[in-house]
This record gives sequence, structure tokens and C-alpha cells, in this order.
Amino acid sequence: MNRIVIVGGGITGLAAAWELQQQGADYVLLEASPRLGGKIVTEYIDGFTIEGAADSFLTQKPWAWQLCREIGLQDRLIGTNEAQRQVYVLHGGKLQPMPRGLRLIVPLEPDGLLESPLLSDEGKRRMLAETDVPPRLDHADESLAAFVRRRFGQEALDLFGESLLAGIHVSDPETLSMQAAFPNYVKLEREYGSVIRGVREGAAPPPADPAAPRTAFVSLRNGLSELIAGLQARLNGDVRTGQAAIQIDSDGTLHTSTGERMTPEAIILTLPARAAGRLIESAIPAAASILGTFTTTSSGTVSLGYRAAEIDHPLDGFGFVVPHGEARILASTWSSTKLPYRAPDGHVLIRVFVGGYEHPADIDLSDTELIALARSELKRIMGIQAVPVVSRVFRWRDANPQYAVGHLDRLAELAALSPAWLHLAGCSYTGVGIPDCVRQGRQAARRALHLVP
Repeated sequence: MNRIVIVGGGITGLAAAWELQQQGADYVLLEASPRLGGKIVTEYIDGFTIEGAADSFLTQKPWAWQLCREIGLQDRLIGTNEAQRQVYVLHGGKLQPMPRGLRLIVPLEPDGLLESPLLSDEGKRRMLAETDVPPRLDHADESLAAFVRRRFGQEALDLFGESLLAGIHVSDPETLSMQAAFPNYVKLEREYGSVIRGVREGAAPPPADPAAPRTAFVSLRNGLSELIAGLQARLNGDVRTGQAAIQIDSDGTLHTSTGERMTPEAIILTLPARAAGRLIESAIPAAASILGTFTTTSSGTVSLGYRAAEIDHPLDGFGFVVPHGEARILASTWSSTKLPYRAPDGHVLIRVFVGGYEHPADIDLSDTELIALARSELKRIMGIQAVPVVSRVFRWRDANPQYAVGHLDRLAELAALSPAWLHLAGCSYTGVGIPDCVRQGRQAARRALHLVP
């Protein structure tokens, strides 16, 4: 088959390459940096397994675990610690358990919500009265904040909407597109007149794949970089690191940083939206202009390893989320509780998330300052005074795409403007998690081969 060029060697680009290889297609993958994997990066320090960004992926969306199975990593998959899966919410300076029966924003067990100290009596009543709120007749897009406020009330937005829902996207709930980020909730409101009623009465999910992992989230024994290494070992096409695409002409000719000119049958761009826009600026200026409007936020992680004997907190859960104004940090994962093999015997690993739309300047702090910030907040919130034996900071500048209200309309415009040889894929478009990126990469490859519309 004719050669296809993939630009970008993150998980989306690698998944596209794998799909092309499975279809017997000839491909070239260009990655500007010296390594593959993008935001998936794992480091091993003194027995600790430290993730730079994502530490696991959702199994309900099957594309990532299915890919692991295809490349021979099924025996390396590990589930989360279901015996201690509690998540806490920082409220009034104290960690409170997430209400029993709360599925993201949906209270499925009224008693669990009513017994929680997180909301006022009025806030609880307002959430449970969602079934009485008439559905919105206007099908125009709205922000997550508008949707949650309208259906569940302001307290639900303040406590759960921002930290749980918008937090997935590291986004401002007042600007995050509901249709793009949580289309299932929009659909439930339209079909059932209520999100709660829709979750309770909706069609039963299809029978579980017997090969599927048994926990909602999984990782790999030695960290998610095993997925990247596994793909890299199995790909036999022309995979190049340290070589960037620098321009694409209107006829689809691609110019590289080494002076090479390529004339492929198709190009799959898996770069962030604005970077993709710069590549096609002279070729498709209208599409480039739209891509230039896509916005991002910056965030970072601070991982801290401690001697277990020096930590008084029980670490009896996956960690905690932080509603607006409660702390300078965004959230914390108790990594060695959530997943096995993350800390050596006698030690624990805790990760803190920083930056985001509320504290963007924190990403510019030095490593020493970010570690001090994380330690100060953990001391205040969890009482941890110990000195970490290991610390590692990762920064992700402009790496969190923001699906602003109207996002799906912009995608439709892009599709109409893109020539048949151009295919856009990646977290800037239709899903930010690893499974969605795998799905997008493989779909783009199949479109490039004219296997799907």
C-alpha cells in the first residue's frame, strides 16, 4: 500500500502506526523529540515507580486494554486496590469521604448523600431533586458549570462538578463544553428527562468481555511506559525520533527538519491542535485559524516517596480531590495504595497535582519550590511532616486541551475544511484519556486507508 506519514509519537501516533501495520500499510512516523510516548513517561528511582502524568486507564473504554492484549501485555496488566478504593474530598480543611453511592455527579444512593457532612441540608435536597428539574429544550451546547448548576445545584457544582468532572480535563467548569466532555449526561437528560433517572433506568450495559480486566482502572506492573516500550518493540515500520515535520503544502507535500520532502497518500497529525495548525498554516489557512483558537492549560505533578514508618496517616484510599478555594494544589493520589509495585517495601508514594487554570504560574516555580509547596499542603491537609526520601517533579506546559463551549461545532468545521489526505487525531479533539487517544489513532489510520468514512 502507499506510504502514510504519522506526525507525533505519543500514544495516538503509536496506535495509528500499529493499526496501519495490522492492515499491511507502509508508514513513516515522525517524532520531534528523542523519545516516544509523549505524556506517558515512567521513571524508576530507588525502587519507586513514578508516573509523570497518567498512572492508569479506564477499562470501560476498551481500546487501551485491548491494545495491550494485542501486543502481548495482557499478563502485565494490574488492577487497582479495590479493598481501599475510597476517595476523599477536602472540605473546610478536612478530608471527608466521598458520599456513598455517588457516581461522579450522580447520587444513586440517597441515604449515602444524606449522611454525608459535605453538603448542607438544602444542597442535599437540591441534588436529589434533580429528577424534578425539567429537561432543557434548547440543544445548543452549554458549559459544565451551567449544566450541573441547572440540574444539581450550586453546591454540587462547587464540591463535585469542578473537582471530579472538570478536574478530569484540568478545566474551568464555566467554559468546559458539556457536549464534548460529558455527552452521556446530555443524552440522558434528553432521553429520560433526568440524569439520575437515566442512569437508573437506562439500558443495561452489554455483557462484559470475559477478557476484560476486573477493575475500573488498570495499569501495567512496571508503569505505563511498558505500553510505549511494548509498541516500540512490535512496530516494524519507519519510526523516526529526533525528526520533526516543519511544513505541509497544499498538495500534501510534507517537509521535515532534516530537509526531506515526502509526498504521502495521507498524513495523520497527532500533534496538539495549535502545533497542527502551524504545520498547515500555508496549506489550509482556514483550518489552521480554527486550530489556533484551541486553548490549553498547564499542570504538573510532584511525586514524594516516604518511609512508611514516618507517615501517621493511614493512606486508606486512592487519594483526595480539592474543590475551588480549598488548597493551592489540585488533588493528590496515594499511589502506593491505589496500585501495587509503586513503592519498595517499607515505603509509600504520594503524588500531588499542581497548576491548572487557577494556579498557572505555579508551573514556573523551581523544583525546590514545587516540592516545598506540595510538602506544605500535605502537612496542612494530612499532617505529614516527614522528609521525603525521593522527590520528582514533572511539568506539562500547555498540555491539557480545553474543550470550550462550541467544541463540537469547531470540529465539524475542521472536518469540512480538511482535504481527504489530512486526518487529525489526539487529545485535542474527542477525548483526553489514553483509551480515547488509542481509539482516535486507530480510527484515523483506518480513515487514511479508506476503510471507514
